[in-house]
Amino acid sequence: MNAPKKQSKPEADPIKLPGDRKSSLDLQAIILITGCCLIWGYQQIAIQAITDEVPLLMQLTIRSIIASACVWAWMAFKGIRPFQPDRTFIPGLIAGLLFFAEFVLLYSALEYTNTSRAITFLYLAPFIVALVLPIFIPAERLNWTQSSGLLIAFGGLAFAFQDGFSSGATHFLLGDIAVIGAAAAWAFTTIVVRTTTLGQIQPERTLFFQLFFSSIALIGLCFLAEVPLPETLSINAMASLFLQSVIIAAASYLFWFWLLRHYLASKVSAFSFLTPMFGLLFGFFLAGDPINSTLIAAFVSIVLGICLVNRRHGT
Repeated sequence: MNAPKKQSKPEADPIKLPGDRKSSLDLQAIILITGCCLIWGYQQIAIQAITDEVPLLMQLTIRSIIASACVWAWMAFKGIRPFQPDRTFIPGLIAGLLFFAEFVLLYSALEYTNTSRAITFLYLAPFIVALVLPIFIPAERLNWTQSSGLLIAFGGLAFAFQDGFSSGATHFLLGDIAVIGAAAAWAFTTIVVRTTTLGQIQPERTLFFQLFFSSIALIGLCFLAEVPLPETLSINAMASLFLQSVIIAAASYLFWFWLLRHYLASKVSAFSFLTPMFGLLFGFFLAGDPINSTLIAAFVSIVLGICLVNRRHGT
């Protein structure tokens, strides 16, 4: 009697983890993440362009208020109630306060350190995510190849901004510490979203909590610091605030939280190294800043690192 023939296995789809998360990024995710990083790369240019007209803290406050209103309107259109009896209020409050702390620390740090150092230290955040998140979610643990990829990507970023480290570190110490605090706040926002009830609800609600609670904290800080409202706004200022509020804080952050809801946070976070490199590219195209071999090598290192972080186990 002939033995039954072995059927060939169809190619497996990316493994789905508890909570319906995929272990590997597909093309849709890669396009969305890269698009977010591209938009965020332009953000710094948009912010700096109107600082004489609208102070940084006021820009951040206006951005959070408008963005939270946009997300609330979108939820109302979809019939989603932001506040529900599902134990999301406290995690949402924590995420909002972490968002508030991240940007206040980052903007404050820029008074004491240079932009190159700030960008480099801010991107310690993916390392914090990679180290802390597996304590709560073992599936988020990176293997040696993926960890090496994270180090290569960070090394490429540090190489691109090495000029900022030519001066002594003592002068910049306070600013550097503040930026590291901002990186920790960014990382722990991701960790809170992934380890609490926020990770199981609609991305719209997760983002709304972050924007709503940070708006309240920012309004209070503006009153305490006596930051004045702008009396008039130029077309450029209105365009910048629209970009920061509607496109970045509402739309792109919504995509980001959707990605964290459906994919591993450690792999999604690795793509954030592209953001400052896109910022340098915008500087080249819009301001004529030079692109040299150092930046090309850094960009290649970052792309290689991201590829290694997102390499599938066993391949």
